[in-house]
Amino acid sequence: MILRSLPETRPNDFSKAIPIVKEIIENVKTYGDKALYEFTEKFDKIKISNIKVNKEEIEIQASKLDNKIKKAIDIIYEQLKTFHQITMPPNIGGGFQGISFGILWKSIERVGIYVPGGKYAYPSTLLMAGVPAKVAGVKEIYVATPPSSESALNPALAYISIKLGVTEIYKVGGAQAIAALAFGTESVKKVDKIVGPGNIYVQAAKYLVSNVVGIDGIEGPTELVIIADETAKAEHVTLDMKAQAEHGENTFIVLLSHSEELIREIESKLKDDSGTYYIIKTKDIDESIELANIIAPEHLSLYVKEPLSVINRINNAGAISLGITPPALIDYAAGPNHILPTNGWARIRGGLTVYDFLKPIMYANLREVNKELFESSIILANYEGFVIHGKSIGVRYEQK
Repeated sequence: MILRSLPETRPNDFSKAIPIVKEIIENVKTYGDKALYEFTEKFDKIKISNIKVNKEEIEIQASKLDNKIKKAIDIIYEQLKTFHQITMPPNIGGGFQGISFGILWKSIERVGIYVPGGKYAYPSTLLMAGVPAKVAGVKEIYVATPPSSESALNPALAYISIKLGVTEIYKVGGAQAIAALAFGTESVKKVDKIVGPGNIYVQAAKYLVSNVVGIDGIEGPTELVIIADETAKAEHVTLDMKAQAEHGENTFIVLLSHSEELIREIESKLKDDSGTYYIIKTKDIDESIELANIIAPEHLSLYVKEPLSVINRINNAGAISLGITPPALIDYAAGPNHILPTNGWARIRGGLTVYDFLKPIMYANLREVNKELFESSIILANYEGFVIHGKSIGVRYEQK
């Protein structure tokens, strides 16, 4: 289905899921593992005998992986690692007016990664979340993923978890997995931060537990905005749109173009497709950019003649594909992350990086008393009514 105007609300709005998810979270908080077993049977239609995957099963499943897949994972792992290594911030220091100061970057100690599953497994998501966590120096990585129909761990997930040195894997999915990672159960370890994409129930759960545990943001379901001019190939654009539609019926896919000819070609190629696509005719590239910034999409494709000449005008996007670069390459192997903000969150944050696994600890060291700086601090402290604050500063000054 092709629509000519943008919707008032996005198809992936998770507000309708909140009442359901609240109940799931409360059950997990109250009943722990018992709730996890029951929800797994109810939602995944699978009766599991254990939540935590033991080390032997991980090794057995990893050994089943085809060597061709192993090699592909190894190549992508190195690409992602290289990308994230160049973004690692250094500890910095300086000084001014008698005080030396700086920032020490420390990794979060315990992180939970949610890897979607169900009908298919998504080992690429474990790579996307696990590699920057590893590069950042996270000591404990816990993974939650829905069980397969055979209740066995996917071989690719097992192989990647060994490469990453994952601490534990849990065969549990959905909102109940997020609740378990946030509060802990008899089998699931409570973590400091939860990262990873998922459906509206998973994202609603992340939102609801964000008062007790850190989250990366709201990621999912998929969004793609393509800005295309007359130089874009209709076949490429159509495939890019259909590719993101593979993520499911709640995907939000938009084409913005001022080329009537391109729009006609793409509409012809999509006429028998069952997906929902928004195709918007704009007056020029300026209007397309303006609309894209308002949408603040997860994926943005700048399929125009000179993408580098307009990239700095993009203020709100999770990740940008330039020129002929397919957005799907970012989903797998380009280097940038495919765990990206959706639902407009790109207005305030970007994709997952090492910074999501690091925290800046600032410090100050008094080296020399600066009379003017000290007296300014005392004046402001007294103005705010914190007289003893002022005295604690002043006593150092007086002793000098």
